[in-house]
Amino acid sequence: MSLFGGKTFKNGIYLIPKWKYIKGDKVEIISGRDKGKQGIIKSVNRKHNNLIVEGLKLIKKHTKPTKTQRQTAFTKEAPIHYSNVSHIDPKYSTPCKVRFQLINGVRERVSRATNTIVQKPDFTQKFKKWRKDNTDGVYDTVPEVANKKTFNGIIDSIFPFKTY
Repeated sequence: MSLFGGKTFKNGIYLIPKWKYIKGDKVEIISGRDKGKQGIIKSVNRKHNNLIVEGLKLIKKHTKPTKTQRQTAFTKEAPIHYSNVSHIDPKYSTPCKVRFQLINGVRERVSRATNTIVQKPDFTQKFKKWRKDNTDGVYDTVPEVANKKTFNGIIDSIFPFKTY
């Protein structure tokens, strides 16, 4: 147990017991070179207490040259520690702290500044359906055959010891 209420790793990283940030939240960076910029959380790394925000804290990475390719450079988002990020108040679009509150039996995130609910992002429209509508095809098994009971649970023909 650590001073901050979480469990510690061997290397001294503190685990946060109650995360308030989830993928898709709108946040503002409150310290660092991108201070004051707003973005949407792309991913959350709870093991290292980091977030990746879309289009912020960009770093340049270089690839090593090989026999067939030259050295190239590309930019990507670097992780940001959760303490350097703050939620956006839905009413005034300013950074705010968030607390949890039971509203009609549901645990909601509420802005401390204006007491407005910080909604969780809706993921139902972002994900594609990985399977098309089910249609009977040539290789489909007939439901009567699939539901037919083929095993009664009694094993008589197998002797448990070696017979040679």
